[in-house]
Amino acid sequence: MPARKTSAISPITDELLGEFAVSDYSERVYTKVYYAIRERQAFVIRKQIGDEFNWQNFKGKFAEAFGTPDNRRFTIEQLLDYAQRKFGMSLEDLIEANNRSWERRRQWEEERSAQYQDAPDYGYVAEEIAG
Repeated sequence: MPARKTSAISPITDELLGEFAVSDYSERVYTKVYYAIRERQAFVIRKQIGDEFNWQNFKGKFAEAFGTPDNRRFTIEQLLDYAQRKFGMSLEDLIEANNRSWERRRQWEEERSAQYQDAPDYGYVAEEIAG
C-alpha cells in the first residue's frame, strides 16, 4: 500500500475575510480581564487598608505594574494565571465580574441622571442676579 501524502492544513487568516475579519477572542476580552483584575485588586486592598486607600494612586500604581490595555506588559495568559493565583478567578469569572461592574456603572449613571432631571431649574435666578 503506497504511503499517503499529507498536506499541511493552512490556518484560516484574517486576510481571507478582509474587512469582515474580527480580532482573536483573547484580544477582545483582554480589556475585560484587565479591568476585572484591577477592580478585584482594589477591593482587596481597600479592605486591608481602609480609609487610607486612594483610588487615583492605586490606578497609577496598577498601570505602572500591569501596563494598560493599550500598552500591555503581560499576555492574557499571564493575567489569567495571576487572577487564578490571587483571587481564584477564571476567565469566565473575570468576564462576569466585569459585566456586573458595567451594570453597576450604568445603574449609577441612570440614577445620577434622574436626580439632575428632578432637580429644580434655578436658571432664572442667575439671569435676574446678572441683569
